[in-house]
Amino acid sequence: MHDTSSLVEIAAQLADRSRAAIVIHLMDGGSRTGSELALAVNLSPPSASMHLAKLVNTGILTSTRDGRNKYYRIASPTMAQAIEALSTAANLPLPEEARRERGLAQVVNPWAFARTCFDHLAGRLGVDIAAAFQQRDCVRSNGPSGYLLTPKGEEWFEKMGIDCAHLRSERRNFATQCLDWTERRSHIGGALGAALLNGMYRLGWLGKSRIPRLVRLTLKGEEELKRRLSLVVGRALTTYRSRPS
Repeated sequence: MHDTSSLVEIAAQLADRSRAAIVIHLMDGGSRTGSELALAVNLSPPSASMHLAKLVNTGILTSTRDGRNKYYRIASPTMAQAIEALSTAANLPLPEEARRERGLAQVVNPWAFARTCFDHLAGRLGVDIAAAFQQRDCVRSNGPSGYLLTPKGEEWFEKMGIDCAHLRSERRNFATQCLDWTERRSHIGGALGAALLNGMYRLGWLGKSRIPRLVRLTLKGEEELKRRLSLVVGRALTTYRSRPS
């Protein structure tokens, strides 16, 4: 019989509402101090410190010290993927603050269009980019949990300034199929997904929101996705042109 004690302990930590809120708040891939997290999830500093210690001891979070401050983040991409999978199963309710910012409370889930999943792009934009890559034979499904990058895909990413050979040398999965909790389809995770998100920020295709994890597609991003992937993107509709440009 397999030892399930670690799984039981992780599940027990995430079963607490305050600890779950802390973890979800860090799912943008960033690092935050205990004070910042206490304020974000409405906890007293001593209570937040107690919860953070438990999350670190379980291996869900990791901490680093910079001067007088200690910063916390999700321990690994694998842990983030597990938490995203749990979010898929739970179909988490939307934060009211996000609804108010977009003014779309009655008609649109503001998390569904574009957000980060740890350090890669998720939401409808993420899964549609993954589908466009497959349509153009830049990536191919490589079993139920991974993508295979084709020579055409290598060239596409090189034009974006991404060194795929270097990404393969990293100590993480190269390109994973990460099930999206709003779309129920896969977006690209792993080292390739992280490089894609960072590249889109660097080139000005995406901008960050003041709400953690929400991202916005810029006009330049719309134009580049249309030019490079024949992907026509709009907040209400995303389609593919029948003939690549």
